Amino acid sequence: MNSLWPIVIGGILPAIFWGITAIFQKQSATSGTGSAVYLIAFGAACALAGLIAALIWRPAPWTVEGLGFAATAGACFAIGTGLISFALFAYGVPVAKLAPIWSCNVLVTLAIAALLLGEASDLDVVRLAAGTLLIISGALLVSSA
Repeated sequence: MNSLWPIVIGGILPAIFWGITAIFQKQSATSGTGSAVYLIAFGAACALAGLIAALIWRPAPWTVEGLGFAATAGACFAIGTGLISFALFAYGVPVAKLAPIWSCNVLVTLAIAALLLGEASDLDVVRLAAGTLLIISGALLVSSA
């Protein structure tokens, strides 16, 4: 497998789909769907996608530990998604103003991966600092406009 495929499959395509997701999330809020109903519909779609994936991809073993981590990830994602939906619905914030701030999530992921998962040795500190400054600068520039 070409080393580019993991980047396309695990990076570029999810970024495209998450970008499209934000647009539909805004449309849902604009159509009068509150956060709770949005999360229910969103969760149902995720569950259906999981069932389809279970049928297509090779079965993997289930462990209590793995399920616990997956449930925690889902809860964190649901809280974040619910807060976004609430801000879009209750305050009418433009999605284009919020989306750049969401890009800062990579900084949280990097910090946790470096500190708790021991992946700091895989990071180039100079590039990390430059990327961090660019991410924060971009978020501030676009969200303050």
